[in-house]
Amino acid sequence: MRWVASFFGWLVLACAPAFAQAPAPATTAEPVVAGRVELVEGDVRFYDRARRPRAPKVDDQILEGESIVTGADGEVHLSMEDGGLVAVRPGSRMRITKFRAEGDANDRLLLGVLEGSFRSVTGWIARYTPRNYTVRTPTATIGVRGTDHEPFYIPEGSRLGEPGTYDRVNEGGTYIETRHGRVEVERGRAAFAHFRRAERPRLLERVPEHFRPTRHDARIGKRYQEIQQRLEERRDQRRKFLQERRGKLEEKRAERRDQAAERREALEKKRAERARQAEEKHKERRRDFEERRREHARERPERKHRDRD
Repeated sequence: MRWVASFFGWLVLACAPAFAQAPAPATTAEPVVAGRVELVEGDVRFYDRARRPRAPKVDDQILEGESIVTGADGEVHLSMEDGGLVAVRPGSRMRITKFRAEGDANDRLLLGVLEGSFRSVTGWIARYTPRNYTVRTPTATIGVRGTDHEPFYIPEGSRLGEPGTYDRVNEGGTYIETRHGRVEVERGRAAFAHFRRAERPRLLERVPEHFRPTRHDARIGKRYQEIQQRLEERRDQRRKFLQERRGKLEEKRAERRDQAAERREALEKKRAERARQAEEKHKERRRDFEERRREHARERPERKHRDRD
């Protein structure tokens, strides 16, 4: 499918600067869980890093680097590991480009959007490290200040409206930034950055009609206060969980180190025993040689005496 190839190609190009700035992970052995599915309906597909599709179910994980595609009737809600919520709207294509939620200043969330919309009730990443929460489209970057917002990207040729990047703010505040400038977006407002025009992003007089709520929007609105009230608790739980896991991993590492040391000690003992046995055999051969030499020395005078007789 041609659009799938263009989708992944754009995401790689659009998010390359972010990857260049991010420090390399210490290990790539364990995938990073970004969130879990708490609601899914209609045509929804996840794509892994190898572009293999799968149909998600409730409680399924979504990982850093994976992509989401929803059909005309598709919607999926993700409970994020930083305590936030991402509700992907119908007719959307996006990717969880970068994700880290360990409860410290290095936490990060980068979302790439190629088409469509999602509603995000942000978690602790946006609250405590807002500079590390970013939404990127082909034309603009969206940043937040702890919020409930709806990015929307309309590609060129779409009938939904003027092509470009939109963002609607339900709670808190955001900004849209391009190389031509930046605009702040407050609660109840929407802003727009055009697909082609060399102009600053601008606030809109009214929220565009293509921001259509789904039948689950009331549910999302109710979740906002619950999410905000539990963020600190969720962050502390995450820190405690990771600390305990690191402690268990360190215990396992220490156990493996002890086992390795025991193996080395046993090996050294075997080597020492083999060396001792080799030395004993050498001494024994030496004693045999000396004994044979003495016997030979005693036999020589006797042979000479017999020869004279």
